Amino acid sequence: MGIKKVGAKPQTLVEKIFFLDFIKGLKTTIKHLWKKVITVDFPYEVVTPPPRFRGVHGLRTVDGTENPEFDSWVKRLKIKPPEPGETRCIACKFCQAACPVPELFDIQSEKLDVPEGHPHYGLKVMTVFNMDLSKCTFCGLCTQACPTDCIIMTDIYDLSSYTRRSWVLDKDMLTQIANDFVARRGKEKFDEKSQWREDQKLWPEYDRTREKLWDFNMPKLGLNYHDQTA
Repeated sequence: MGIKKVGAKPQTLVEKIFFLDFIKGLKTTIKHLWKKVITVDFPYEVVTPPPRFRGVHGLRTVDGTENPEFDSWVKRLKIKPPEPGETRCIACKFCQAACPVPELFDIQSEKLDVPEGHPHYGLKVMTVFNMDLSKCTFCGLCTQACPTDCIIMTDIYDLSSYTRRSWVLDKDMLTQIANDFVARRGKEKFDEKSQWREDQKLWPEYDRTREKLWDFNMPKLGLNYHDQTA
């Protein structure tokens, strides 16, 4: 089997004399010189992502826009009723259960050290909520699982850092991020009960094509399908 050598097409004598290749390149440069620039000079310039963008997470606080089930969840998990400005997190760990990489969460709660007879006796508060974003896939499943609409995803996308430790965000930082996002763009993303607007949902109600397909046409191969588990 022979070997065909492929190389640059040799220039003709005319092209060499009149620099035709150079002129073609210069023509392309001039053609785009005055057009509108569509890129940005990051990090000196930043773009504003759409509200559905799945950026850095945040923890919302109580602000009077909680969903109707919020109080019942607080009672069910025996959490001290949060005051306005305190976190909505009830340490249910549903976000961790829904996460494909649950190790990225570190959520802890403690019982309040109050004497018997105190109104908050026997109740808990969330004390630790750390997220290691270096392990996060930004799938958004944690936000879907949260019963109190506490954990959200914001429009922050710059995760550059000099240390891995910087990717671990604690509850104070997550709260600050959420408060900032809600103040800036909350009305674009949430309704008056902190629910995602229909056009902002991760999987909108009208997106039923995949569900119908799987109802009547289940895959036959794979580790988790019927033929493997029967």
